[in-house]
This record gives sequence, structure tokens and C-alpha cells, in this order.
Amino acid sequence: MFPSVEEIRKTRKKYNWQMSQSGIKTFRELGELESNALKDGALVRKTKELIALGISIANGCYG
Repeated sequence: MFPSVEEIRKTRKKYNWQMSQSGIKTFRELGELESNALKDGALVRKTKELIALGISIANGCYG
């Protein structure tokens, strides 16, 4: 479906931006939640991203 990880990131960023600009408050709040969840705290961001990747793989998610 996507030729590279960069293409996945580019596509995700494009659609996340479009949703945030829709005026629907929930999309903006979801973006803020993701941003806050990935901030360094008890675990560093890289560790949190690796955990999320593992969950995605286990659930059969693509991208």
C-alpha cells in the first residue's frame, strides 16, 4: 500500500491536519492527547513509541 515509512508518515500527517482543521473539537483534542501521551515522563518517548509499535503489530495494524 505504501512504498516507505516516510510515505506513511506523510499521509498520516496530511490527514491528521485535515481532521484538525475540520472544526470538530474532538480531532484537535485527540491530537493533544497523543502529543501529551508521548512526552517524556516515567518512560522516554522512544520507549513509548516502541510499545505502541508492538501493540500495532499484535493487533495486525498496518502503518
